[in-house]
Amino acid sequence: MLELLDYPFDPIKILRKKNSIKKELLNKKSPINKKIAILGGTTTHEVKDQLEIFLLKSNIKAEFYESEYGQYYESVIFEEKDLYDFEPDIIYLHVSVENLKSLHDSKRTSETKAEEEFELLKSIWNKLINDFNCEIIQDNFEVPQFRSLGNFDSSSPSSITRTIHILNEMISQFAIQSANLNICDRNYLSSKLGLSVWKDYSLWLSAKYSLSYKAITNLCYTLSKIIESKLGLSKKCLILDLDNTLWGGVIGDDGVDGIILGRDTPIGEAYLDLHLYLKELKNRGIILAVCSKNDIENAKNGFKHPDSVLKLSDFTAFKANWDLKTKNIYDIAEEINIGIESIVFLDDNPVERDLVRKEFNGSVSVPEIGNDITLYREILDASQLFTITSISLEDKNRNTFYENDKKREKAIKSFEDYDEYLKSLEMKAEVSSFNKTYINRITQLTNKTNQFNLTTLRVSQHDMESAIDNPSKISLYARLSDKFGENGLVSVIQGNIEENKLFIDLWVMSCRVFKRTLENTIIYEFLKEAKSRNIEYVYGKYIPTEKNKIVSEIYEELGFSRIGQEGDVTIFELCLDKYDIPENLNINLKESI
Repeated sequence: MLELLDYPFDPIKILRKKNSIKKELLNKKSPINKKIAILGGTTTHEVKDQLEIFLLKSNIKAEFYESEYGQYYESVIFEEKDLYDFEPDIIYLHVSVENLKSLHDSKRTSETKAEEEFELLKSIWNKLINDFNCEIIQDNFEVPQFRSLGNFDSSSPSSITRTIHILNEMISQFAIQSANLNICDRNYLSSKLGLSVWKDYSLWLSAKYSLSYKAITNLCYTLSKIIESKLGLSKKCLILDLDNTLWGGVIGDDGVDGIILGRDTPIGEAYLDLHLYLKELKNRGIILAVCSKNDIENAKNGFKHPDSVLKLSDFTAFKANWDLKTKNIYDIAEEINIGIESIVFLDDNPVERDLVRKEFNGSVSVPEIGNDITLYREILDASQLFTITSISLEDKNRNTFYENDKKREKAIKSFEDYDEYLKSLEMKAEVSSFNKTYINRITQLTNKTNQFNLTTLRVSQHDMESAIDNPSKISLYARLSDKFGENGLVSVIQGNIEENKLFIDLWVMSCRVFKRTLENTIIYEFLKEAKSRNIEYVYGKYIPTEKNKIVSEIYEELGFSRIGQEGDVTIFELCLDKYDIPENLNINLKESI
């Protein structure tokens, strides 16, 4: 039944079975709990119900607040008590063109009408940011289905269509500058579904829903992907089959000249367009890998085709053999050191897709692409599995980082002594206080890291910005490089000062640099800063999860004492007066920017 929540959707079946789906999903263990406030300009109950089950599928258990009908402005500006008592983690403003009061004033220009509507929205955002300091998701606006001016509506000085285009651009510009505002692009969604499908006029008249049931399903799916991205749950790696997935035909039988790929035929052009789309994913940081039942040389030869946009160098891992594909997926995850839940698997064979779904029980996403190449790109894109809400330099360079990791893995084999290997890397670390240059990456790393994460804290970018130059906090990041290249910004640690005590509430590090002793360098610099501020005691805590056992003993290894237990939380203490802060001889410090 959970397959109903995968694109392409059957909204009517979801509507009928949503309670059964919810019941099945509530059996998941250790969910991420979030409070979500929905402030509606129109009816939102079905939006809440469907968003809830999409989030549950991603192991996010949401508690909801819904404003009264049409009270999205009043709830904020007049500080509705129930909303403020709720203390949401995420606020979603569900609005539509029905809420834009100035649209039909033909005596005013589109620019002045858009400015008026934008100022009203901005007053809401600014108050929400100031009062709640949480993530805000704002709908932009779809163009009207009916145009009394016809085609002239796109260029008339006071038309509705022009007003909406201008207003949407204003919203986009604010979102670019704001750390907290995220756009739910209902303008795009309405275009994709078609305006005649987007709104059900009878449903509007009877229940004041601004969307059809089909549109509600698609909107809620998009919302769930935005929220997943903010929580660091977007996918990072796409594993691809080859024959009849990246080209037409079987490379082992047909040879390089016989496979179908390129502009010469309609089918070949469809495969080529898929290549171009995958190349775009790779260029913005998605890891590409191959998992094919093939002889490895035959498989590699496919990328020698003159029309192949993808080259061997585009793939971080390449498995072509006759093993089970499930085994190869495990091996790929281990080779590039990512979690199974970060993987998407693309294969034209329905049997292989089914085997992967069953083996990984939904942890690996498997889009139901069918066997029609003209639909592969459409289904993969509409599945929104790689949704992001920001992009950092580390994202763009991710594939380079993994390529350099391969060089490091190759180098380690020539050493019998691990310490000698570490010294041979000639590592340099930049450790410094939070700054605006890196705040996007600092937030991203904090929300995406699951293994080296001692407290499981998830934060907003606004939270991180508020730590800059905050005298009651010590907040450090670490970048790491070595003779093979940059690793990027890979560790963050933060603590709160209370009189002569410092409480570490955040410490994360990318799994790509495990076991290279960067954890020592950043904690030593952290403790030096604490000592300079006359801190006497430092406290750390470890909150266990299914994924962070690797750091369960790190405080004791660093010289902290275990002093207590509060439920599952273990508390550690370090007396700085009795602690000589060592130097990490494996890593040299360099000046920060």
